[in-house]
Amino acid sequence: MGSKSLKWRIIVVLLVAALLPLLLVGFGSWVVFGNLLEQKSVELMRRSVKHHADAIEAHFAEYHHLLRMISENHRLLEITDSGRLQELFSNLNRVTDQGFIDLGVIDEKGNHLAYIGPYDLQDRNYLEEDWFKEARIREHYVSDVFLGFRHVPHCIIAVRSSRSGNGWVLRATINSAQFDKLVQAEFLTDGSEVFIVNRNGLYQTTPREGNLLDSSPLNNVPTFAGLRDKRVEVNGRTKLRVMTWINNANWLLVVQQDLATVRSPVTQAIIRGVYVVLIAVVILVLTTVLATWHLTRQIDKATSERESISKAFIRSAKLASIGEMTTGLAHEINNPLAIISAEQTNIADILKDSEALPSDYEQALESVKRCQNQVQRCAVITQKLLQFGRNKDSRVEPTRLGPRLREMKALLERQANLRNISINLHIDDTLPPVLADPIEMEQVIVNLIHNAFDAMPGGGEISIRTYLDMDKVLLEIADTGTGIPPEDRDRVFEPFFTTKPVGKGTGLGLSVCYGIVRSWGGEIEIISEVGRGTAVMLILAFQDHGKSERMETE
Repeated sequence: MGSKSLKWRIIVVLLVAALLPLLLVGFGSWVVFGNLLEQKSVELMRRSVKHHADAIEAHFAEYHHLLRMISENHRLLEITDSGRLQELFSNLNRVTDQGFIDLGVIDEKGNHLAYIGPYDLQDRNYLEEDWFKEARIREHYVSDVFLGFRHVPHCIIAVRSSRSGNGWVLRATINSAQFDKLVQAEFLTDGSEVFIVNRNGLYQTTPREGNLLDSSPLNNVPTFAGLRDKRVEVNGRTKLRVMTWINNANWLLVVQQDLATVRSPVTQAIIRGVYVVLIAVVILVLTTVLATWHLTRQIDKATSERESISKAFIRSAKLASIGEMTTGLAHEINNPLAIISAEQTNIADILKDSEALPSDYEQALESVKRCQNQVQRCAVITQKLLQFGRNKDSRVEPTRLGPRLREMKALLERQANLRNISINLHIDDTLPPVLADPIEMEQVIVNLIHNAFDAMPGGGEISIRTYLDMDKVLLEIADTGTGIPPEDRDRVFEPFFTTKPVGKGTGLGLSVCYGIVRSWGGEIEIISEVGRGTAVMLILAFQDHGKSERMETE
């Protein structure tokens, strides 16, 4: 379960590490290139709008020029002739590609002197019309779109003439359909829109949605020189808008384009890139899974080998400890054997005596009992030795330190006495059980006590104490030996590092102790001073009091 979890964690980490930069690069590219394309599009729109505004102004200038030529080259009497006016109207439409709807001559009192066109306007008087008032003041004039007498939206262009002593106006109606085509000629792409509004925000050309003279969102826009551009929201869509004033700042030319359309090349490139990235992601996922599967197999194999080596280290340390305990255990076993031998001789003597009294037989029975007690004593010693040397899997469980420490003292006290070393216990039996493996705990204690033995070749004292510190139980084994030099203090837990003479130590004792204590979730620390001794501190997690009491009750 742990291997599978590790495998998926590795896969997730590798995929995130590989895909996150791709996503960041993709998003960054979309933002950077999108903004760059937007900037370039605005610049292109500005150039196009400037060119288009100049084209519209030139268009009106051409119309003015044509009407001015007619007014300057014809007398009023001549131009009011219907035949001549019809001829001039035909020539104008031929030159302008049907750019005019009608043509009329109006005197200074607003009366129609002559008219050519589809509407019945011959008897109309324009004296009170706004456009006529402007036309009388100016030499040439282009009106806003208005309904007028014909009740149809239209725009007129007029020139004033004072020929023959009387002021008169030559007026022509612009072909709105042709003018719409001219205005929209360069902006027929998807998402683009171009229109003209007057100062009151009324459409002067046919918009994409709506009609001439409908109100637009652009109302009372202040006059400005040159061009202006900005982002706007129109019907929930973001658009780029470029504006400029034309027709003597009476009309506002507006060009709008969808931002999505502007960004579409980058978006399409990103989408195509996404397909490539998806293929790469599939390959990446497969490669990552296969590589992780292979990697986790190697990790599992290395972990298994490490555990085998660790067990071998622990086993070797146990055997080394057993070897060091052999001398003391031999004395422990020799004493019961000597008692058994003496009691056996006593029993044999009683049995050989033919005159033995009943009291002698009772003495023989007492000797048998003493032999049985000594045999049991030897059995306990050998059982403890076999238990200590047994090769078993580690199992962390609630373990009380007091009984284990007393057993280890009893097992090693004989050997300590032979070395002129005393072992003193200061045990707090009220401490909660610690989380440890009982057999491994004995091995750690034996290794540390043997190290203390070696540190006191001339004898000394070993103090073993337990106490509670915050949320940990501390087990301290201190000696009055030679201590550890500062240069060796940081290396004492390294495997095979030892300060003992060749043949006296393997360098595995403290390393094994360190690995065992860490496997319980505990810590091990060493405090040493040369010439004063060494204290080894085991910092162990403990079992909850309430929980431990319930376990003992059960």
